[in-house]
Amino acid sequence: MKNFSQLNQFLSENKQRTLLYLKKTFPALSGDDSEDVYQDSSIALYLNILNGKLTTLTSSLYTYFLRICINLSLKMLNKRSRMITVAIGDGGTGCKAIPNDVLEYAMLANDDGDPLLQEENCENLVETIVGEMSEQCRHLLIGRYVEGLSWSSIAKKCGLANADTAKSIACRYRKKVREKYQSLAKRV
Repeated sequence: MKNFSQLNQFLSENKQRTLLYLKKTFPALSGDDSEDVYQDSSIALYLNILNGKLTTLTSSLYTYFLRICINLSLKMLNKRSRMITVAIGDGGTGCKAIPNDVLEYAMLANDDGDPLLQEENCENLVETIVGEMSEQCRHLLIGRYVEGLSWSSIAKKCGLANADTAKSIACRYRKKVREKYQSLAKRV
């Protein structure tokens, strides 16, 4: 790739082909998830070219790009398998899924040995955090990780400029929620 326009042309020409491949290979991914994987893979390819990592290829550029897509798809699916559903309150618009590692952390932080009590403590912590979330935080995180909405849909729903803005803000919120959870879990 000698310039950005050649890379852009390559990505444009291979977009539908790649999305079709992802749909066939990973049926658990939604169309929006496949789009996210494609976009993230495009950025990774661009950065690899920019950083000089692609001086010698042993396969075609498309095969290399497809490998990036496959790896990111697998990462996304692995993240999902690490989620546990937790009912909160009366089943309203609360957070309904939390990562396994957060749940395990809460379990390890509580040494009284009663699994039901530990699960109740975990639910109480999550309920406390959800109650303290700003409305925007709740819409972003629940929209994406509970309802499975695309970043572009969430951006429209929250009145944000675009999908990248929604994703960036959600990442910051997710980090704050994780820190808050860990802080509260230490006190229990």
